[in-house]
Amino acid sequence: MDYKEITLMINHEVEPFIAEILNELGANGVVIEDSLELQKGRIETFGEIYELNPADYPEKDVRVKCYYSEYDYKDELLSDIEEAVKSLQDVEVTRFEIETADIKDEDWENEWKNHFHAFKASERFTVVPSWEDYQPESDEEVIHLDPGMAFGTGDHATTSMCLRLVEEYVKPGMSVIDVGTGSGILSIAAHRMGAAPIRAVDLDKVAVRVAEENFAINHCAEAIETDTGNLLVGETEKRDVVIANILAHIVDLMVDDAFYLLNDKGLFIASGIIDEKEQMITDHMLEAGFTIKTITREKGWVAILAEKV
Repeated sequence: MDYKEITLMINHEVEPFIAEILNELGANGVVIEDSLELQKGRIETFGEIYELNPADYPEKDVRVKCYYSEYDYKDELLSDIEEAVKSLQDVEVTRFEIETADIKDEDWENEWKNHFHAFKASERFTVVPSWEDYQPESDEEVIHLDPGMAFGTGDHATTSMCLRLVEEYVKPGMSVIDVGTGSGILSIAAHRMGAAPIRAVDLDKVAVRVAEENFAINHCAEAIETDTGNLLVGETEKRDVVIANILAHIVDLMVDDAFYLLNDKGLFIASGIIDEKEQMITDHMLEAGFTIKTITREKGWVAILAEKV
C-alpha cells in the first residue's frame, strides 16, 4: 500500500493547533519541524544532551508533514486542511503553503527512520527505534518501538507527559486500559511498571496491528490484550487506570464512561489536550466526580491526572 505525504509551511502561531487539526482529519502520522529548535543548537532532556541537525529543520517558521494511506487520501483534504487552519479563532495566519508527494510502500520505513532516533522520554524510560542498536544504562527502561503508521513515539509532548505520569503513578498489580493505544508505547510503559492486566484498544485496525508488533518486540505480547474499539463503548470490566492520549474533544466524550469504569481511587490519565481546552476538560471531570491530582503543561499541550473519589 502506498501513501500520500502532505507538507505544510505555517507560521509559529498556528503550530499549537496543527496536530489536532490533522488528526481530526484522519492523518496517520504527523511530523513537526520547528525552526525555533535550531536556536537552541543543543537540547537537554532528562540529563541527555542531543545535537540538532540543521538539515532536519526549515530556516524559518514551521514545517509540518502528515501522512495518509492511498485509501484514506482524497483531493478535498487539501482544501479541508486550509479551511480548518484559516478558521482558527484569534490566530493570525501569516503563512500557509501546502504540497503533496507520493511515498511508495517500500519507502515508508525509511521515511520514519529519518525522523525517529533514540531519546530519553522520562527519568526512567528511553525510547529506541527497533532498527537502532542501543546500550542502556543500568537504571534505564528501554522501550523498543517501530511507530509505523501509528501515533506515539514518545517525543511528542502529549506522549512524553503521559509516560512521566505512568512512571510516577502506575503501580504493580494495577489494571489498565489504554484507549487509542496508537503505537502501544503507553501500554508497554504500564507493563514495565508492573501493571496487570492491560488492555489496549484503538479504533484504527492499523494502529492495533502496529501495537501488537511493538508488544512482540518488547516481549510483552502475552501480557497485553488488544482489540479494536470505540473509546470505552462496550467496556464493562472495572479498571484502576484509564489512559487516553487522544484529542481534547474525544477525551471529553469519554469522561463519564471513564468515571463509571474506574474502581474507587482509580486514575484517569488524559492528554492530547491543547491549552485552550484545559478548562473544558477539567470542568467536565469535576462534574463527573473526579478530583484533579495534577496538571502538566508542555509546549502548548496539557496532560491531566484525575482520581475517582
